[in-house]
Amino acid sequence: MKHKKIALTGGPNSGKTTALSILKETFGPKVELVREAATMIFSGGFPRQDNSRPHIEAAQQIIFYATREMEALAEESSDAPLIVCDRGTVDAAVYWPGGVEDFFQKMDTSLEAELARYDAVLHLSPPTNPAFYQSTHVRTENLEEAFAIDRKILKIWEKHPNRMVVGGKEHFFEKAEIIKNFVEKIIKDNL
Repeated sequence: MKHKKIALTGGPNSGKTTALSILKETFGPKVELVREAATMIFSGGFPRQDNSRPHIEAAQQIIFYATREMEALAEESSDAPLIVCDRGTVDAAVYWPGGVEDFFQKMDTSLEAELARYDAVLHLSPPTNPAFYQSTHVRTENLEEAFAIDRKILKIWEKHPNRMVVGGKEHFFEKAEIIKNFVEKIIKDNL
């Protein structure tokens, strides 16, 4: 079966995980979800206290390859016409200390090749309300850092030919409707 694949991306606290739940609830077996590798890795015990270059590079390499493998598994095992990925392989480059070009060279790929892995990109920007940035053991960014990361993610995905950007809405239900409409159109076009 030929699947369509969407990368759901954006800055920290932008609602990606909630969006995945809404999409699964709305579309059921028509969507296969690929969870965010970074959250699984960091919540599974990979330490975040060390911000040295070797530590950051090790984490991003693990995230990149775990993302690729989880996507491949979904493509091989799912009957759903649409695979929705919580972030894509491109996202890890944003966090790479040596820059984007160095990242793709180290991963033995290119930005163009990684963008081509996805049929569409849905970018969710973070909300502007500081209340959404309470510290957790997985997310460590404050409001300013979240928006700086969001700008980098916007930039790295900008060349994708089928990208929708959903700005930070005060109420998530506004984002949810936009997300559902975007995904519904992709599913209909694929059936």
